[in-house]
Amino acid sequence: MKSKGTFVVVLAVLLCGALVLAGCSKSNTGSSTSGKTINIGWVAPLTGTAADDGNQMLNGAKMAASEINAAGGINGAQITLMPQDDQSNPTEAANIATKFTADSSIVAVLGNYNSSCVLAGAPIYDQAMLPVIHVGTSPEFSTMDIPYLFRISMTDAFQGGFVTDWMVSDGHKNVAIMYENDDYGNGLKSVVQTEMTKDGGTVTGTYSYDLGQTKDFTPLLTSIKGSGANAIFIGGLYTEGALICKQAQQLGMTLPFYGTDGLYEQDLITLGGSAVNGIKVSGLFLPNSTVPAVAAFVASYKAAYNNSTPGTYAALDYDAMKVLAQGITQVGTDHQKLQAWLANMPAPYAGVTGSLSFNAQHDCARATVNKLTVQNGQWVLFTPPTT
Repeated sequence: MKSKGTFVVVLAVLLCGALVLAGCSKSNTGSSTSGKTINIGWVAPLTGTAADDGNQMLNGAKMAASEINAAGGINGAQITLMPQDDQSNPTEAANIATKFTADSSIVAVLGNYNSSCVLAGAPIYDQAMLPVIHVGTSPEFSTMDIPYLFRISMTDAFQGGFVTDWMVSDGHKNVAIMYENDDYGNGLKSVVQTEMTKDGGTVTGTYSYDLGQTKDFTPLLTSIKGSGANAIFIGGLYTEGALICKQAQQLGMTLPFYGTDGLYEQDLITLGGSAVNGIKVSGLFLPNSTVPAVAAFVASYKAAYNNSTPGTYAALDYDAMKVLAQGITQVGTDHQKLQAWLANMPAPYAGVTGSLSFNAQHDCARATVNKLTVQNGQWVLFTPPTT
């Protein structure tokens, strides 16, 4: 989802060129799964600032694979996940893509989390014709022709527009934007700026910070206090989001905060306490949902992982693993056939994050998205106040 710069794509392309000479473009041509182990590559941050989401992704994928294996596997073959830690580092993500594409036993890959890491690995995977389902959210992917790349998360373009319309409908047409100074944050900033103008509103100022490095947001918040803003949009992740809300509370600021699913984690509440009450975000997955499939997933996850509550990224990788399994069941392990199946799924998959398929740009096509807020220390569906 989140990122540190697009210049690494050039590096990735150069790496891939070298890999072609070394056999990078070898593809898995077998289609039968009978009696085999099905190797699935997995890559996301397991250390660093985004490690919590990365570990949730791995937990979700592992749980889905365990369920499939316990039910007999895929046509008798057992799934083996092959996890790698990209550390939210695009160079490391490219190195892992090189490793995965050199291994002809790998059928497909789940990952990455950071958009810049997806961008770094994308040309390598595509050259090798190795299908990848990722959770990067940068709008840039929608404009790129990368046949073997599929996005299961919501795009920043969609979420940014959705939340901008929400702010305007709440009466907030003078908005300050605080954002990560990377591909993810800059993408959200651009979308909100554009959509706010379309909606007849004004962006009173944009304020960048560095993921994992900025700890003191007081100077930015002090500037916002005098900007005329009547709401603040945060284009970033939950750790910085919690710090922003706490420091705004300490400054006596009462402006409402909005954001996207990068903020939507239980850790936002754990870290932010009362300061995050009332924050509003877009999201796909609500752990306390009464939908039977979601409730069953949450119960199984808690049983498997020390009673911890799954977040959006656990649910996304759970669904991604199940989608891959469905495709492999129907067309086998051949890379080209699996890519074609993902690009033209015969029917949407009913997952715990909702019904999903992939459109012509290989973005996830979804029917609905939730408005979520924090009330009394927990995430709930947003209910508009009655008049």
